[in-house]
Amino acid sequence: MEQAELSDPRVRSAFWCAVVEPGDMHAHALRHALGDQEALDWALAPAPGPLPPRVARDERGRPRGWVEAWQRWHPRAVVADPVRDIAELESLGGHLVLPGEPGWPVGLEDLGAEAPHALWVLGRLAPGVAVSLVGARAATSYGTRVAADMALEVAEAGVDIVSGGAFGIDAAAHRGALATPGGHTTAVMAGGLANPYPAAHRDLLTEIAHRGAVVSEVPPSWRPAKWRFLGRNRVIAALSGATVVVEASLRSGALSTARRAGDLARHVGAVPGPLTSDASSGCHLLIREQATLVRGGADVLEMVSALGTLTTGSAPGAPVVTDTGTDALPPAQRRVWEALPRRAGTTLERLVRASGMAEKEVLGAVARLELEGLVVAHPSGWARAPGAR
Repeated sequence: MEQAELSDPRVRSAFWCAVVEPGDMHAHALRHALGDQEALDWALAPAPGPLPPRVARDERGRPRGWVEAWQRWHPRAVVADPVRDIAELESLGGHLVLPGEPGWPVGLEDLGAEAPHALWVLGRLAPGVAVSLVGARAATSYGTRVAADMALEVAEAGVDIVSGGAFGIDAAAHRGALATPGGHTTAVMAGGLANPYPAAHRDLLTEIAHRGAVVSEVPPSWRPAKWRFLGRNRVIAALSGATVVVEASLRSGALSTARRAGDLARHVGAVPGPLTSDASSGCHLLIREQATLVRGGADVLEMVSALGTLTTGSAPGAPVVTDTGTDALPPAQRRVWEALPRRAGTTLERLVRASGMAEKEVLGAVARLELEGLVVAHPSGWARAPGAR
């Protein structure tokens, strides 16, 4: 990259989007402490340089993990091409929105050091009140009907409907908002906008981009890795004044969105279902944990009304059903596992970049995965073991 290019705030923000994983708090701290240019130079340097004491150590004098941060960032920093990424976004008809610019959603500021460095946007972000409607991918006919009807009623009142573009409740919520003339909806992606996920929703996401907005915090070519879905959930929660879980099991990622909404002092609501339905067990748990019981669109509008007197409920911290298989791996091993190609081998260099982890962390995780019989040697480096899942 030329220095003239790096003087552009848009290029610098796009650079950080291409180097760090969403929610990496070290990057915001470094940019704030050093300024954009020095922070960028630090990430590009061949070794992690010295930092001011106020940045290098916490209030107790302990190191803040900057060497590990540099090890995560540097392999991506040296190959990052933010100018190309912005050009790709513009070729899709999209635009980049930076913090502080007109159109930047102010709710994202509540994420603090976890806020996105920029938003990659197709369409138009809504400036007013928003509500997140989320829930299970494997939704029942009851859940999808409730989500669509609720989204329609709330969108008719001029409220933006935010969700994740996934199967099930997400898609029903988006379609419900689009069913009313002038209805606006926002789909938050876990991957880049060049390859929207799921592919089966390409037409739906195209319509959302025309009528509302499809947004991401990562460059257009990035894939929707599993760990990015959890990061995406914090954005869904922050964009909205309230998050309503329409249908969710005890293992649904929608509970993560509800938790983040509660952490951000947003209203949290849940729709009850049959007591015998596993598909509603997560909603029932939320209600038991003091989330607001939501019966329909009127209840949602009351939650976000300036005249509403409801208090924010606290959501449970995480799903309570034990993970199995590779889902039960420790975080570092699971991340490396997800970064491995499904049907091919890969090199250490590519695995470091794909996972966003330091080389020594990747090597340690691969060693454990090999001992578990999940990873085998490959001419390129490593591959998933046949039959491992």
